[in-house]
Amino acid sequence: MKIVFINLVKLFLVFSLFNFQACSKGFFDLIAQSHIDGNKPAQEDFRNFLIRDLQAYFKEILKKKVRVDYELLRDAPTQSGVAYPKYYAWVKVFDGDKFVCEGVVRIAAIEKKSFEITHYVSKENIKKDPSIIANIFPQALVDDIQKKAALSP
Repeated sequence: MKIVFINLVKLFLVFSLFNFQACSKGFFDLIAQSHIDGNKPAQEDFRNFLIRDLQAYFKEILKKKVRVDYELLRDAPTQSGVAYPKYYAWVKVFDGDKFVCEGVVRIAAIEKKSFEITHYVSKENIKKDPSIIANIFPQALVDDIQKKAALSP
């Protein structure tokens, strides 16, 4: 009888631990989603805000007005802790119709109003040192970024 009782207690503890982990995972997922929802611009504003902020970033770096095009490398943002949600994109920069440069950016969405470019790595720098992107970008994107750098003209 005592062994049955001990086994029932063990079973209860295991079930409780599993239930707590499942519950806490859901809780943390809700917190992450709330950070995304609180910072990601509305769908109708997303592209305009991102283009605006990318152009401002490259205008500051290149000291001239530029046109920017981008391709998101992932549809959804990455959320870590309480940081701003991050997006990753391959960007091409133009002076009018003249190609200037291209590379990959890490972008933080901020308070539904703007994006901050936290990192930019040019195609040339990726080709020189492919390991540079592993310290900035999610591991799941590293191969895709390296392929883009190698394949783009």
